Amino acid sequence: MNRLTQAQEDILLDYLDGNIAGTEKARLEDELRVNALLRSRLDELRSVHTIFQHTTLEQPTRDFTDRVMQKLDTAPAPTPSRWSIRNAIFLLIGVLTAIGAASLLIASGVFDGTTSISLDDSALPQTIIKQDLPALTLHGKLIVNIIIMLNIIVGWILLDRAILRPYFQRRMQA
Repeated sequence: MNRLTQAQEDILLDYLDGNIAGTEKARLEDELRVNALLRSRLDELRSVHTIFQHTTLEQPTRDFTDRVMQKLDTAPAPTPSRWSIRNAIFLLIGVLTAIGAASLLIASGVFDGTTSISLDDSALPQTIIKQDLPALTLHGKLIVNIIIMLNIIVGWILLDRAILRPYFQRRMQA
């Protein structure tokens, strides 16, 4: 038996509380001498029981409810922005510069070519893989377009979170 039943748990708790007397108490004590799992569970419950007996519950002061109710109408203190607007503007300028540079490179045709990577030329032993492996084709223009789109998304998030939201929060508080 790896676990105790709920009835055994309840009997142990009643034993600790002193609610068991007579033959049932003697029978439980006999079973405790034989069953190591029951003994260890009783020790665990006894330690928890003593902790709870010596712990007092803290009570709030009498005017706690009144103080809470009075502060319900007050506005919470504004949380400071993690980013200053000046740093956010610099980050946004950096993102826009990266987008502009990548767009100019695409427009000039730098990434027009495709690159093919053959997996047959890899260092894999030919004894393990006996069939020909496919070649991967990478389109430079597509990859750079994806990077530009991700930069635009980051730029919009940065604009919203670090510049516009703090700006309008300050205007609402003023």
